[in-house]
Amino acid sequence: MVPRWHGDGLPARSIRFALTVMAPITAGMLVGVDIWLIYAMVTCILAFTLDTGGPALHRLGWMAGAGLVVLAGTGIGTLAAGHTPLIVIAFALVGGFYALVESIHPSAAAAARFMCLTLAVGALYAPLQPGDVPVVAAFVLYAWAVSMAWDAVTGTWRPSTAPAPAMVYARIRATHRERWVFATAVAIAVPLAFLTSLALGLHRPYWALIAIVLVLRADALSSRRMMEQTLGGTLLGVVAALAFGYALPFHAALLVGMALAALIRWPAQQLHGALGMAALTAFIILLLELVAGSVGGASHDILERLVDVMVGCVFAVVALLLDRLGQALLRRLYPRRP
Repeated sequence: MVPRWHGDGLPARSIRFALTVMAPITAGMLVGVDIWLIYAMVTCILAFTLDTGGPALHRLGWMAGAGLVVLAGTGIGTLAAGHTPLIVIAFALVGGFYALVESIHPSAAAAARFMCLTLAVGALYAPLQPGDVPVVAAFVLYAWAVSMAWDAVTGTWRPSTAPAPAMVYARIRATHRERWVFATAVAIAVPLAFLTSLALGLHRPYWALIAIVLVLRADALSSRRMMEQTLGGTLLGVVAALAFGYALPFHAALLVGMALAALIRWPAQQLHGALGMAALTAFIILLLELVAGSVGGASHDILERLVDVMVGCVFAVVALLLDRLGQALLRRLYPRRP
C-alpha cells in the first residue's frame, strides 16, 4: 500500500497537482493574463502527468518531454494555421499517432492526447511565438522542482515507473496490424469531427477533437465507459462551476474554486470516473470565467463545451465502427493459425 504522503499517495498526488497547476494561474493574476497562460497551463498539466519518478535527471528528462510535446504540437499547428486542408491533414496524422500509442503506456497516451490539444491550440487559437518557448521551459522546471521538493520533504523518493524501451517495442510488434487499423479509423474520425464543428459554427472546434482522444480506447467497452463518464462528468462539472461562479463572482473566489477543483480531482477520480471528469471540467469552466471576467462573459464558451463534447463522442463512435469493420477485414485477410 502506498503511504499517504508518498508522492504517489492520493493526498500527496492531489496536493502536488494543485501546487503545479495553480502556479500559472497565480502568475497570471500577478503579471496579467495573456496567451502565455495557455502554454503554461498545458505544460504544467502534462509535466505532472509525465512525472514518472526516479532519479533527478531521469525525472527531468521525462518531464522535459512534456515541454517538447507542447512546442512540437503548437509548432506544427502554427505552420498549418490559416490553411484548412493542412489543418485537416495534421489532425488526421496526430489522431492516428494517438491511436498507435494509446494502449502502450499511460504516459504515451497522455503525451499523444496533449499533442492533439497543442496542435489545435497552435492552429486555431494561439500560434506559437518566440516568447512562449521560455515560458514552457520555465514551467517544466517549476513542475520538476515541485516533484523533487515533495519527495525531499517527505523523505521518500519515488522509484521510476517509466516503461522499458524493450517492453514498448515488444507490445508494438505483437499487435502492429491491429494498431494500424485502429489508427486509420481514428485518422478518419478526427478530421470529420473538426469539419463538423466548423460547419456548426462552434467557436472552439478543437474541444471536440480533445473529447475524441479523451474517450477513445482500442477496447470498445472501455471507450463506451469513458464516453458515459465524460458526458456525465462534463454536465456535472459545468453545473457546479456555474453555481459557484454565480454565488461568488469574484476573482479571489474563482481562484479558490479552481484550487479546490484541482485538490479533489484525484480523490474524485478514485470514487468514480465521472466525478474526476466533473472536477476537471469545473476547473476549466472556472478558468474560463476568470479569463472572461464574469459567468455571463464565459456562458457562450461553456455551452459550446457541452456541444463539443457531444460531437466528439459521436465521432468516437464513428471511429469504433470503422475500427470494427477494419478489424473484421483484417481477420479475413490474415486468419489466425490454430
